[in-house]
Amino acid sequence: MSSYRCWAEISRAALRHNAAAARRMLGANVALLAVIKANGYGHGLAEVAKALADEAQLFGVANLPEAIEAREAVPHPVIILGPALPKERTEIAARGFIPSVSNYEEALAFSRAAPNERPVEGNCAIDTGMGRMGMAEEGAIHELKRIAALPNLHLHSVSTHLPVADEDFAFTRRQLAGFQALAAKIRQEVPGAYMIHVLPSAGVMSFGASAFEMVRAGLMLYGSAPLADLQDRLQP
Repeated sequence: MSSYRCWAEISRAALRHNAAAARRMLGANVALLAVIKANGYGHGLAEVAKALADEAQLFGVANLPEAIEAREAVPHPVIILGPALPKERTEIAARGFIPSVSNYEEALAFSRAAPNERPVEGNCAIDTGMGRMGMAEEGAIHELKRIAALPNLHLHSVSTHLPVADEDFAFTRRQLAGFQALAAKIRQEVPGAYMIHVLPSAGVMSFGASAFEMVRAGLMLYGSAPLADLQDRLQP
């Protein structure tokens, strides 16, 4: 018998309700990437993944150990949203996870680490305001062309992040407009059947009409609306 005096009861139904709420804010053909990093925001990574297996098309985690735990729970594609350590590249490639890369050198290292029979799929991050990870906007098309030409890395997706989508709408609108223009050029000049994803939870709730092929829903799945006036759409 457990001696713990406090515990958390997690509602799988609420998780699914919130994922469905996210879907209603988007177009019919937009893929839902459920972010389950940090132990599923403290709710239990594996259990959250299982609960959302029918709602999400992909899962997003922060690092390799989380990716392994997610894959043991569900068979879905897993994107590692954070940067990988050099020593992790071979295992990431062997397990078929989708790493995020910020430059050609990282992509080249993954291409070289890929098993002969299966190229690595990569998510290429572009920095448009976060300042934490991603290649610079200036020169991004040239960098993406080089990455797309690698023999053992396929371009799975191209992404950026909206760092203040929950507090500075004017900046976020400018950021979105700038990235939409860049994305149009990327589509024209960089070959491949890749997806583009931009919106986090705050973006989904405020700018859902600006979604590309995929969104990254995190906080809202767990019942917390980044925008207080939309809290009634979610279940805690």
